[in-house]
Amino acid sequence: MTTNVIVNAHCSDTKEVKVSITDNGDSVEEITLQDGESVDRCVYDGLEISVKEVEK
Repeated sequence: MTTNVIVNAHCSDTKEVKVSITDNGDSVEEITLQDGESVDRCVYDGLEISVKEVEK
C-alpha cells in the first residue's frame, strides 16, 4: 500500500514546519517549510512521516 501525504505550511513568521521521513527508525529525508510552502511525499513499506511546527 502507498499513501500520498501533502503538507501545507501555515505558520507565523517566527515558526517553521519540519517534515521528517524515516525508514524503520533511520532518517531518510528532512524538509523545512516556511509559511505558504508545501511538500508532497509518498510513504510505503517501512517509511514513516512526521510533521512538527517549531520555533525558527
